[in-house]
Amino acid sequence: MFYLLSLLTGVLECGWIAFGAAHSLPLWQILCYPLAYHLGNLFPKPFSLSRSTLRIMCFLSAMAEFLMFAVQFSEKAAFVLTCIALSLLSAVIQSVRSGLKSDGNRLLKRVFRVGGFALAPLAVVVPLAILVLSSIVAFLALHEYKGKSDITRMTGQNGFSLVMTFHQLHYFFYAHITLAAMSLLLSHNSTFGIVYAALLFCGTWVTYMSVEPIISRLTNRILPVFYAGHLGISILLFMMHFVTSVPLFILLWLVTGFGGGVVYTISARAKVTGSYQKDSMTIAENIGHTLGLLTAVGVAAVFGSNSPQIMLVFGSVSALLAVATMALISRKENHHENIHIKG
Repeated sequence: MFYLLSLLTGVLECGWIAFGAAHSLPLWQILCYPLAYHLGNLFPKPFSLSRSTLRIMCFLSAMAEFLMFAVQFSEKAAFVLTCIALSLLSAVIQSVRSGLKSDGNRLLKRVFRVGGFALAPLAVVVPLAILVLSSIVAFLALHEYKGKSDITRMTGQNGFSLVMTFHQLHYFFYAHITLAAMSLLLSHNSTFGIVYAALLFCGTWVTYMSVEPIISRLTNRILPVFYAGHLGISILLFMMHFVTSVPLFILLWLVTGFGGGVVYTISARAKVTGSYQKDSMTIAENIGHTLGLLTAVGVAAVFGSNSPQIMLVFGSVSALLAVATMALISRKENHHENIHIKG
């Protein structure tokens, strides 16, 4: 069940980007779909819900889907109902997944997530069927859910929560808006264009997933890897801001996964210093996801077709802020160590 839910999260997160591109929706509107999904993702952490509440959310999602099937709504009304359904389904599915994570292999989970991204273009063909299937699976999966209503407060983890937030911001500033812009661009050339864009997005995740298994075998030094990855991705995103050649942009886009893949060093460093707190790290991630997409929607609404280039710069700056924050944490740690030695 865990891996099936992981597959569905990939489809739900990116499927309606493909849908929006196929229907030539404005960029800001396309990005509202993944934003709705990530708003729902806030419910497992920091907002945990009871099984009965999640069942109600599942029922409301099903009602929205039924209305879209039975009633001929305007495009705006259908857009709002779809966003509501995505947000509700995300809350339910992610809540169940959160409770099942200890039973799942992380690499296999990511493989199924990427599989969901690859299947995302199906939302262009059978959007309502995907939502209905997701509702059924989510409702059945709730039998395995044991969570209770609660609010988990995030701690600073001596600054590591901020590092993780900046890291997630750097990715969500550019990832989905790049996918949306690429889908819109390629969809004009052929019907395969949207599928091609989705596969390219999967490619960035392949490079992302390859980093930790390779680098962790070559070296156990955490900070050099962190700094190299984030400085590299910052430079790369800034360069992409000026690139006008589509093939070159695609190549650089695929390479960005290598920089994002060093995310494992943040938790690893926090654990070494005794600052790591799992729930706080998860909340920091979720905040970064949501704020990154919210910013992308706002910039797309104001700047339209120029917004992808702007968000690349935002991503570059955010990666630098992650570096600066980590440097300040390390400096503070060294200062305390020196005081301890002198004392």
